[in-house]
Amino acid sequence: MSCDILPRLFSTLSVQVHAFAFCEIQTGWQLAKNGMADAILVHYVLAGSGTIVVEGQEPLRFGPNCMVIPPRGMRHSIGFAGAARTVTAEDARRVLPDGLIALTAGDGRRDILLACGSIAARYAGALGLFDRLHNALIEDLSGSDRLRHAFAFMIEELVNPSLGTQEVTSALMKQCLTILLRIHLKEKGAESPIFEALRDPRLVPAIAAVLDAPGAQHTVDSLAALCGMSRSGFAERFSATFGEGPIEYLQRARLQLAAKLLTSSPMPVKVISESVGYASRSYFSHAFKTAYGCDPSAYRAQATSLVRSLEQQSDLGIDGARRKSERP
Repeated sequence: MSCDILPRLFSTLSVQVHAFAFCEIQTGWQLAKNGMADAILVHYVLAGSGTIVVEGQEPLRFGPNCMVIPPRGMRHSIGFAGAARTVTAEDARRVLPDGLIALTAGDGRRDILLACGSIAARYAGALGLFDRLHNALIEDLSGSDRLRHAFAFMIEELVNPSLGTQEVTSALMKQCLTILLRIHLKEKGAESPIFEALRDPRLVPAIAAVLDAPGAQHTVDSLAALCGMSRSGFAERFSATFGEGPIEYLQRARLQLAAKLLTSSPMPVKVISESVGYASRSYFSHAFKTAYGCDPSAYRAQATSLVRSLEQQSDLGIDGARRKSERP
């Protein structure tokens, strides 16, 4: 892999970590979770040792200070190998007074304690390289003093949750995940499963061009020329590496960037359509609906409604905490 593509990838990486639960698992139990289609789940092992079993795969072991990332969208169980008792995340869910969600497998004993979050990772809104994970990624981070302290801080927050625990935990999760990615960039580079799709250095110029300008008028010919390859040879190599043709990949990149702009920018849909490379708004709307299940305006409205709902829940949590603190 070209030495200059990794810093570019890292600088354009947008990682959002949302602390949505902590999991407490008693010996002899395991917790079954469904994968999320639109996000990657991350398990931060704060205490204890156990296994993760991804559907159809062999169990993999983890210990304290590990980060465990199962493949996107795949059902998995986490806890103790050969456990006699299994509970689903839906049945294990309980909401604490401060709004934090706990998943309890067993009687509440924390033989394994996990902080769990979801991440949306995009390289310039395009690559989704976490999609290339086929097996659970388990990284032992105990060798980093900084990360050990971050994990210890998370334990303190979750043992005695209070106002702001979710925000503090989310920030710590993002720090740990960013450092994990830095480790892969520095030590493993293209050998990391996260970057599996970029192991062919001949495709790097094309990927860099998409990273720099997803909305530019790229063609198979122009991308092939950047790579110094024939049109047919480039298209064949690209499809073999990414599992889709270069134009399909480019369209997905543009739609992901559009989705990000719809939720983060007040720009009109027509302007967004043009900025991501679509000359026709109607064609853009059709392509967007095919990919996301609704048209761009409805997608923006749903995102706005979700943000308002989360803000209201946050306000209720703050009011509840305030009322509790004011009790004699």
